[in-house]
Amino acid sequence: MARGPVSRPLREIFVARVIAIKPVQQERAAVTEKHVADFFDFGRVPGEIGKYLWPLDEAPEPFPMGIVIAGIEKDPMSPAMARAWDAAVAAWKEFVGALRNGELIAVARHPTTGERHKLDPAEWSRTGLVLDVRNGDLLEKERNKRELTERWLSIMLSPAEPKGEIKPGVIDWNDWWQHEVGRRERRELPLEKFYRSDAEALIKKRYGVTHVPETGLRRLKAALYRGDVERPRR
Repeated sequence: MARGPVSRPLREIFVARVIAIKPVQQERAAVTEKHVADFFDFGRVPGEIGKYLWPLDEAPEPFPMGIVIAGIEKDPMSPAMARAWDAAVAAWKEFVGALRNGELIAVARHPTTGERHKLDPAEWSRTGLVLDVRNGDLLEKERNKRELTERWLSIMLSPAEPKGEIKPGVIDWNDWWQHEVGRRERRELPLEKFYRSDAEALIKKRYGVTHVPETGLRRLKAALYRGDVERPRR
């Protein structure tokens, strides 16, 4: 029997894709800062004690308190550390992109029920999300609150099953639904009254069609603006 893709803890995939890459590791020997070994080994934020929190919409701030030299002066990062950090940030953005576009599939434990669920790629497009890359937990910064809320825990990742290319002239409504849920989570949807014309233009370009069925688009539009999490069926 054929086996599906092998799942691995998020922390392992993160390190492999963001930290243990040549552009980061080749700078390690030249770095002059102290106490940064955990960054080069596990992705701890430089200058933070025991913190492995990486926001999804931006990179964490390295050395937020400055770099203390001889206990009295604060200097910028050394050139080698700056190059390593910039390389990690670029790789981090690609890693987040792989989560959001479904290249990497996540299964995680719900903090309340303890049940494990497969996460929809659109989950990664919510605002205020932070990853604890050491524990593999997805946290959320809610408005007007300083504390982070647990959203999903003990995340395991696997590569997505290979799927066929989008066929020209055929609308893949499942693919379009995921695309639009992502836009909704990023607050990129147009005003509801403008949705039809906006969506028709994008669908024609994405799938190479000349006509978009009004019924299917109307049903999908209603579900999107209601906040539904599943694509409407006939």
